[in-house]
Amino acid sequence: MQMTDKDKQLLALMQKNARESVASLARQLGVSRTALQERIQRLETNGIIDGYSVRLGANVNRSPIQCFTFAALNNKNFPDVIKQLKTLTAVQAVHSISGDWDLIIHICTDTLEKLNAEINKINEMMGIVRTTSNIVMETKFNRGANL
Repeated sequence: MQMTDKDKQLLALMQKNARESVASLARQLGVSRTALQERIQRLETNGIIDGYSVRLGANVNRSPIQCFTFAALNNKNFPDVIKQLKTLTAVQAVHSISGDWDLIIHICTDTLEKLNAEINKINEMMGIVRTTSNIVMETKFNRGANL
């Protein structure tokens, strides 16, 4: 789907505040409410808008331990590894990357013991060649990514 400048402007506004009213968004973009609703529907239908979520504030009780694990894979088992990683609820995101590593795996747990158990499960997966893990000490800023 080819995105227009209005589509890009709309997405920027919705990323700032997805709960902004359709009427307010339409006014800011200089289009009718009906046209804006049709635009949003088109963006959803074409997978540009994949969903809506709640971004939790800093004072919400979250898993205090976050870790990024880099993994090198035997590429023959790449789809199987991804399928196995999806079953681990502590795994929040998996990114395919370039360079010496194949994946970055974002893990969140309540305790170091649970983190160790999750990393052990990952290391035991068929297709994982090696890993290295880095625990997050402090988040300096977050532009809204689910970290």
